Amino acid sequence: MTEKDYQQWILKMYEKYKSVLFIEKYHLRVEKDEKSYMASEFNYPYLDAKILYSNKAFKDWQVNKKDAERRLIHEFVHIITDQFYSVVINWPSKTAVEEARERLTDHIGQIVNKHFNLMK
Repeated sequence: MTEKDYQQWILKMYEKYKSVLFIEKYHLRVEKDEKSYMASEFNYPYLDAKILYSNKAFKDWQVNKKDAERRLIHEFVHIITDQFYSVVINWPSKTAVEEARERLTDHIGQIVNKHFNLMK
């Protein structure tokens, strides 16, 4: 299996999980980067998400796709949690943290609602 196969697999996994996580609005790219095992980067306000992977992550995928999928889901969830992190990292006011918390809570609530067909 090649790195191109791995990149295509990541995009396939995004297609599998994006509706579950309610992140369909994001455009996903995949790139190799050796700074960490796996990472995520975001470009606001354009709703671009990028999954960065290392050679170690690629090699581990070749050995154990199920474990690689679990790790990739973690990166997909960063798409949801990054907005909260972006607020908190700047030492915000209590109001800013509460607003970010509510947006994150609403997003998670929408995931549950969608899963149980409660969306209108």
